[in-house]
Amino acid sequence: MPEEPQRPRLSLRALREDERALDTRASLADLETDIDYRRTFRIIGRSVLFVRYVWLRYAISFASHWLRQNLAIVLAPWIGKILIDHVVLGGPVEDVTGYPSFLIPAVEMLEGASVAGILFWVALFSVAGLVAGLAHGYVMTLFDTRLTQSVVHLVRSRLFGSVQALPMTKLDDQPIGDSVHRVVNDTRVIPDVISTVLIEPVSAVSAFAVALVTLLSAYPDSPAVAVFAVGALPMYVLVIVPFSRMLRRRSQAVIAAQSAFTSNIEEGMDNMLAVQALGAQETERERFRKDSAESFKRVRFNGLAFEVVGTFLEIATQVLVWGFTAYVVAQVIFGGFSPGDFVVVLGYFALMHEPAEKLGYFWIGLQGDAARARRVFAMLEVPPETETGRFALPLIEEGVSFREVGFVYPDGRRALRDVTFNARMGQIVAVVGPTGAGKTTLAYLIPRYHAASEGHVLIDGHDVNDATLESLRGQTSYVFQETDTVNESILEDIRLGKPDAHREEVERAARTAGIHDFIVSLPDGYNTKLGTSASKLSVGQKQRIGIARGLLKDSRILILDEPTSALDPETEGHLVNALQEAAKNRIVIIIAHRLSTVALADHVVFLDDGRVLEQGTHAELMDREDGNYRRFVELQGESVD
Repeated sequence: MPEEPQRPRLSLRALREDERALDTRASLADLETDIDYRRTFRIIGRSVLFVRYVWLRYAISFASHWLRQNLAIVLAPWIGKILIDHVVLGGPVEDVTGYPSFLIPAVEMLEGASVAGILFWVALFSVAGLVAGLAHGYVMTLFDTRLTQSVVHLVRSRLFGSVQALPMTKLDDQPIGDSVHRVVNDTRVIPDVISTVLIEPVSAVSAFAVALVTLLSAYPDSPAVAVFAVGALPMYVLVIVPFSRMLRRRSQAVIAAQSAFTSNIEEGMDNMLAVQALGAQETERERFRKDSAESFKRVRFNGLAFEVVGTFLEIATQVLVWGFTAYVVAQVIFGGFSPGDFVVVLGYFALMHEPAEKLGYFWIGLQGDAARARRVFAMLEVPPETETGRFALPLIEEGVSFREVGFVYPDGRRALRDVTFNARMGQIVAVVGPTGAGKTTLAYLIPRYHAASEGHVLIDGHDVNDATLESLRGQTSYVFQETDTVNESILEDIRLGKPDAHREEVERAARTAGIHDFIVSLPDGYNTKLGTSASKLSVGQKQRIGIARGLLKDSRILILDEPTSALDPETEGHLVNALQEAAKNRIVIIIAHRLSTVALADHVVFLDDGRVLEQGTHAELMDREDGNYRRFVELQGESVD
């Protein structure tokens, strides 16, 4: 019989390898996910520093919760003593003992009262406390929710700005789903860290101290209660510390799996038409199922890890509780405590033990939070586009010059070599070449989406690396081949680069781009919301909206990447004529394959394998019988005179 294939054995090494692969799937821009104690403390400290923006509101919240908590600690347990000693057992109030000094006047008010009278006052006090507690809880819930969301909004705004400022090379390594997960989900942990570090320890120590002082005020000869309660803390620390890094790793794996799952959903929704066209629904469902199962598995592993540590903590807790209960029972049996004292002492032990337990869980609770906060700060720490500019670029008057320009991607791929040409004001310059020739990379160097590795890109004689990004891109419009619309009206979408443009300017740009007639044919015209109808726009209509955006912006350099690829010949001819008009007071650079567009350019740059092989007018290049450009034209079966 053939041997059954052996199942891979589950090991910590295999688990770590799976988790590293998961981190890579989640984001190539953030792979340093395993953090030591030093970085953990640093991340926690940076999270806490956000409190400085809302410190007064945190102080109000803390003071309010502290007052309510400690009033309950001071007063609540003594109700049980009154009920047992003076109602159940019928002991006279006149023989009152075992109460803290500040409560004795209130207890003495019950002297001579019947059992029913004592019950009435106890019930009245309890109802008043309940109503006050509910009112306080309602008000503080609203207050704390607003406070928490203020911090989350602040962190989200900074993180979103950081993602926007990423250079192109980093954006390529950063999946949209992972960025969304960080901005929407991971940022929520910052207020939790602030609360865990600043409020919970102080609250726990305060509660312990108030309970201890109150208890010793009534039972000055019973320090054993404090000894048992304090003894919980070192036991918890010994249990928790060895597992801290493991818990952080499991938490990071959960986040990475959820981030990859989010990216899966985003990609699936974005490519839905392609999936349906290819009949690949089952393949996508299987991919979705695997990522969902992976996320579920990581949640289970994480839950198991925290459950194991929690079990050890629970064992330590039970040892202390049963040991202390035995001590108090012995005191009651041998006359040291009354039955009412039994209730009070056990109640105060619970009140002191709970803060000690919270301090024990304090560190374990921070491990998952630290893993999420690390993802927030990792993205905030990614260097933005390098601002090498030393001056604001003046209004462009002359043109753009490439001087022996080369470009190499960070992974070592060379895209451009020794590129030299001029694009002068008032010209339409067409950059032509086969797929992968480096045309888009060349265009990216002008607004400095990429920085040239060699040579110089000059605007009016100034190196673009010396101009500030704001002044450079403020005079540049780039219309990408694939146009993405925003969830606004068509009017606002076209205004994207010039928000203060008048309606007449928008319509003029739309007419030039050949999209005006279509827009006015819609029921809501320019007020049509693209959030619900963008999917009904054709590729050509989206492309024309993108062209209208570029034309509307008051830029001196207009770069269009394949602007006519989805246009019909009539619309293309209309657009080319409009671009000739637009080029009178600007430089128009077109990346194109459609030779009907290229033929009307003032200057053609033919690029292949990252090099400029030929340049000149269309007619000049076509006159070269063995020219590369002419051969390129003939291979496409076009003859444009």
